[in-house]
Amino acid sequence: MTLDFPTNTILAIVAAMIGTGAGVWFNLAAGLRRLGVAPRVEQRWRWGIGAILATWLLIVLAVAVIAPGNAVVGAPYIATFLTLGLLAGTLPLLISPAFRQLVRAIPATGLIGVHAIRVLGVLFLALMDMRLLPPQFALPAGYGDIAVGLLALGMVYLFAKRKPSAPALAILWNALGLLDFVSALASGIAFIGPFGAQLAAHGTSPLYLNYVLIVPAFGVPLYTLLHIYSLFQLIAARAGAEAPSL
Repeated sequence: MTLDFPTNTILAIVAAMIGTGAGVWFNLAAGLRRLGVAPRVEQRWRWGIGAILATWLLIVLAVAVIAPGNAVVGAPYIATFLTLGLLAGTLPLLISPAFRQLVRAIPATGLIGVHAIRVLGVLFLALMDMRLLPPQFALPAGYGDIAVGLLALGMVYLFAKRKPSAPALAILWNALGLLDFVSALASGIAFIGPFGAQLAAHGTSPLYLNYVLIVPAFGVPLYTLLHIYSLFQLIAARAGAEAPSL
């Protein structure tokens, strides 16, 4: 049994991850502009953040292309990138007052709006229909991402219209987005490995799965950080700090 490599779907996944990295960069750059820091300092931060994001994505892509051991990368690979990404994004928030000011300066609509890219969770469903992903993973991950992405557009509208209900609903939306990731990661760990082994046993190369796993290695930690930053803004506002900016 042989199946064609899902080239176009994989390219769409890679494009979505590039868009995600660009969205994070533009949001942090917008926060820097609002802080009114010296141009030289702003430029160093912008270039530094851009270099980190680009290097991260290139390493993840290189692993997918090279496929160490000519096999599907496992949970330790995902856990490493996920952990390092979350640490790199949360530690500054915990220890640096300047970084907290930067996060608070990011437009709330920008932090939330980037998640609209997650409607491309439909690609998981497409791969499932091609029998290239297990339904136990593709269904919750695909529909979960689509729901969070569509709701993100609604949240942007509420904030843009300054609706009083926007902050409370945004907290619930962030919780839903994080729950989607927990569900997707759990089902992916449980089912993608055995699914890949089953493909290999039937003569189909499972190496395309390494491109699918770009999402939890790059996109998931970035979107998780966006949820954390959004929640930080909202909780700070409830504690009496200035409300999230638009």
